Amino acid sequence: MDRGFKPEYRLLTPGQFKLVFDGATRKASGPYVLLLARSNDLGHPRLGLVIAKKSVKRAVDRNRVKRIARESFRLNKSELGNLDIVVLARKGLGELDNAALHDMYRGMWRKLAKSADKPPRSRHSGPPSSNA
Repeated sequence: MDRGFKPEYRLLTPGQFKLVFDGATRKASGPYVLLLARSNDLGHPRLGLVIAKKSVKRAVDRNRVKRIARESFRLNKSELGNLDIVVLARKGLGELDNAALHDMYRGMWRKLAKSADKPPRSRHSGPPSSNA
Protein backbone atom coordinates (compact mmCIF):
# COMPACT_ATOMS: atom_id res chain seq x y z
CA MET A 1 0.00 0.00 0.00
CA ASP A 2 1.21 3.51 -0.86
CA ARG A 3 1.80 5.48 2.35
CA GLY A 4 3.29 8.61 0.74
CA PHE A 5 1.92 12.14 0.65
CA LYS A 6 2.41 12.95 -3.01
CA PRO A 7 0.79 15.97 -4.69
CA GLU A 8 -2.19 13.88 -5.84
CA TYR A 9 -3.15 13.53 -2.15
CA ARG A 10 -3.18 17.31 -1.57
CA LEU A 11 -5.63 20.09 -2.29
CA LEU A 12 -3.37 22.50 -4.14
CA THR A 13 -5.38 25.28 -5.77
CA PRO A 14 -7.81 27.84 -4.37
CA GLY A 15 -10.48 26.32 -6.64
CA GLN A 16 -10.06 22.90 -5.04
CA PHE A 17 -10.42 24.43 -1.56
CA LYS A 18 -13.46 26.44 -2.70
CA LEU A 19 -15.22 23.27 -3.91
CA VAL A 20 -14.89 21.79 -0.41
CA PHE A 21 -15.95 24.99 1.38
CA ASP A 22 -18.97 25.49 -0.88
CA GLY A 23 -20.02 21.86 -1.20
CA ALA A 24 -19.08 20.18 2.09
CA THR A 25 -21.36 17.19 2.65
CA ARG A 26 -19.60 15.89 5.76
CA LYS A 27 -18.26 17.62 8.85
CA ALA A 28 -16.35 16.56 11.93
CA SER A 29 -15.93 19.08 14.69
CA GLY A 30 -13.83 19.20 17.82
CA PRO A 31 -12.78 21.90 20.28
CA TYR A 32 -9.60 22.76 18.34
CA VAL A 33 -10.35 21.81 14.74
CA LEU A 34 -13.13 21.59 12.17
CA LEU A 35 -12.97 19.16 9.24
CA LEU A 36 -15.02 19.78 6.10
CA ALA A 37 -15.24 17.10 3.45
CA ARG A 38 -16.91 16.25 0.17
CA SER A 39 -16.65 13.29 -2.16
CA ASN A 40 -14.35 13.34 -5.16
CA ASP A 41 -14.14 11.12 -8.25
CA LEU A 42 -10.44 10.29 -7.84
CA GLY A 43 -10.69 7.09 -5.83
CA HIS A 44 -8.44 8.41 -3.04
CA PRO A 45 -8.65 11.15 -0.39
CA ARG A 46 -6.98 14.55 -0.58
CA LEU A 47 -6.05 16.89 2.26
CA GLY A 48 -5.96 20.67 2.53
CA LEU A 49 -4.86 22.59 5.61
CA VAL A 50 -6.01 26.03 6.76
CA ILE A 51 -3.94 26.86 9.84
CA ALA A 52 -4.30 30.62 10.24
CA LYS A 53 -1.94 32.84 12.19
CA LYS A 54 -5.01 34.12 14.05
CA SER A 55 -5.67 30.60 15.42
CA VAL A 56 -2.09 29.40 15.95
CA LYS A 57 0.14 32.39 16.69
CA ARG A 58 3.68 31.07 16.44
CA ALA A 59 5.07 29.83 13.12
CA VAL A 60 6.83 26.92 14.82
CA ASP A 61 3.47 25.76 16.22
CA ARG A 62 1.67 26.20 12.86
CA ASN A 63 4.34 24.12 11.13
CA ARG A 64 4.19 21.40 13.82
CA VAL A 65 0.38 21.24 13.65
CA LYS A 66 0.51 20.91 9.85
CA ARG A 67 3.31 18.34 9.92
CA ILE A 68 1.40 16.14 12.37
CA ALA A 69 -1.85 16.56 10.39
CA ARG A 70 -0.13 15.42 7.20
CA GLU A 71 1.53 12.48 8.95
CA SER A 72 -1.72 11.38 10.58
CA PHE A 73 -3.58 11.72 7.25
CA ARG A 74 -0.88 9.70 5.49
CA LEU A 75 -1.22 6.88 8.01
CA ASN A 76 -5.04 6.87 7.98
CA LYS A 77 -5.88 7.70 4.36
CA SER A 78 -6.91 4.12 3.55
CA GLU A 79 -9.93 4.57 5.88
CA LEU A 80 -11.04 7.86 4.33
CA GLY A 81 -12.35 6.67 0.96
CA ASN A 82 -12.47 9.28 -1.76
CA LEU A 83 -12.96 12.48 0.22
CA ASP A 84 -11.51 15.93 -0.25
CA ILE A 85 -10.86 17.14 3.31
CA VAL A 86 -10.05 20.63 4.61
CA VAL A 87 -8.73 20.99 8.16
CA LEU A 88 -9.59 24.35 9.75
CA ALA A 89 -7.71 25.30 12.94
CA ARG A 90 -9.39 26.88 15.94
CA LYS A 91 -7.82 28.79 18.82
CA GLY A 92 -5.80 26.63 21.19
CA LEU A 93 -4.69 24.04 18.62
CA GLY A 94 -1.05 25.13 18.83
CA GLU A 95 -1.01 24.63 22.60
CA LEU A 96 -1.56 20.85 22.33
CA ASP A 97 1.49 18.61 22.57
CA ASN A 98 2.41 16.17 19.80
CA ALA A 99 0.75 13.13 21.41
CA ALA A 100 -2.49 15.05 21.95
CA LEU A 101 -2.41 16.25 18.33
CA HIS A 102 -1.94 12.69 17.04
CA ASP A 103 -4.83 11.44 19.20
CA MET A 104 -7.07 14.32 18.17
CA TYR A 105 -6.43 13.84 14.44
CA ARG A 106 -6.91 10.06 14.72
CA GLY A 107 -10.29 10.65 16.37
CA MET A 108 -11.29 13.22 13.75
CA TRP A 109 -10.42 10.85 10.87
CA ARG A 110 -12.57 8.17 12.56
CA LYS A 111 -15.50 10.60 12.89
CA LEU A 112 -15.16 11.54 9.24
CA ALA A 113 -14.86 7.92 8.09
CA LYS A 114 -17.93 7.03 10.16
CA SER A 115 -19.92 9.87 8.60
CA ALA A 116 -18.68 8.75 5.17
CA ASP A 117 -20.36 5.38 5.78
CA LYS A 118 -23.71 7.14 6.21
CA PRO A 119 -25.42 8.78 3.24
CA PRO A 120 -25.07 12.58 3.32
CA ARG A 121 -28.02 14.37 4.89
CA SER A 122 -30.34 16.04 2.47
CA ARG A 123 -31.00 19.75 2.87
CA HIS A 124 -34.68 19.05 2.24
CA SER A 125 -36.07 17.26 5.28
CA GLY A 126 -39.73 16.96 4.38
CA PRO A 127 -41.45 14.14 2.53
CA PRO A 128 -41.25 14.16 -1.26
CA SER A 129 -43.99 16.27 -2.78
CA SER A 130 -46.40 14.84 -5.28
CA ASN A 131 -47.06 17.04 -8.28
CA ALA A 132 -49.57 14.75 -9.93
